[in-house]
Amino acid sequence: MISTELINIILLIFIILCAIASVLVGELISATFLLGCYSFFLAILWTVLGAPDVSFTEAMVGVGASTIFLLLGLFNTRHNTSKAIFDQNKTLGLLAVGLLGALFLWGAYDLPAFSDPHTPASLHVSPYYLKHALIDTHTPNAVTAIVADYRGFDTLLETAVIFTAGIACLLVMRRRL
Repeated sequence: MISTELINIILLIFIILCAIASVLVGELISATFLLGCYSFFLAILWTVLGAPDVSFTEAMVGVGASTIFLLLGLFNTRHNTSKAIFDQNKTLGLLAVGLLGALFLWGAYDLPAFSDPHTPASLHVSPYYLKHALIDTHTPNAVTAIVADYRGFDTLLETAVIFTAGIACLLVMRRRL
């Protein structure tokens, strides 16, 4: 039986390889598909880590919508870039990916151990929501109560941002008659 930790490491390796390959590949369409694979592996990792709502959002936005919008943008634009500019951007992109990865690792160093019951969220926030969700919201599902009632405005604004971005992309990429 494969351990969850080994699955997390394998997924992390795939995520890193997709990120680096998307910077190093020479074609924009290939980079778009590699970024879609990056989001796909990230969605699987979120599922393994026990965050299906984040996983679903990553799958819909990262794998689905972003890939479609990038492909539509590529097919509706002209490509007149020189090789020197592309090589410079590739080097800067690879440097940015490496720097961002190093920052993530540095930030992860201070995170509590996975499933540590003594974190502030486990001691203060979660017990309150679990105890008061039904009383405050009259919703039997605690996750639904948190997303729809306690964080209702946050969820509404996230939906509005995604909707506005989609409309903006459609307006920018529509064909002129």
